[in-house]
Amino acid sequence: MPTEQNGPRCRPAPARSTLLLLAVALPWLLPAPAWAVQVHGGAEGYIVHQMAHIFLGAALLFLLLVLHRRPPGTGKPWRHLKLSLLLFLLWDIDTTLVHWLANRLPEHALLTTVGPSLVGDRILLPDSWVWYLYYAGSHDHLLCVPAIWFLVLSLKGLGASAASGGQQTSTAP
Repeated sequence: MPTEQNGPRCRPAPARSTLLLLAVALPWLLPAPAWAVQVHGGAEGYIVHQMAHIFLGAALLFLLLVLHRRPPGTGKPWRHLKLSLLLFLLWDIDTTLVHWLANRLPEHALLTTVGPSLVGDRILLPDSWVWYLYYAGSHDHLLCVPAIWFLVLSLKGLGASAASGGQQTSTAP
């Protein structure tokens, strides 16, 4: 019962955790297709995409050079960061080459199945070293996944270093 001292009772506002749960759950309740492969329209999309790879490569190379010439630290996290950047640079070069080769695939090289699954799709390439290079380069995840792993290790080590007062270790592993 309301009293004059504490005023009328009202319903409490929804807790932040309830709103957060609703915001996270709503996309799961109303799904929409999310396509993993994105086709760029016309030659302009391909050219802009390749230019983005070139700029990413230049930025990664610049970061590697800065970290090599003026290293902010010499501990394990900094070595992991440099290794991550190097692997991302190799991934970028590989992906740029594979995009360029994929744009030159013969029309009859892709045998696709009908339906949403890619399991039955096949690629029929001419017997040439260029297409073997294309096939080997299309396994770019073998560079990208380790790059992400070393980036995570680096950030974890730098975070631990910052939490402990920013002391950098300059000793070898």
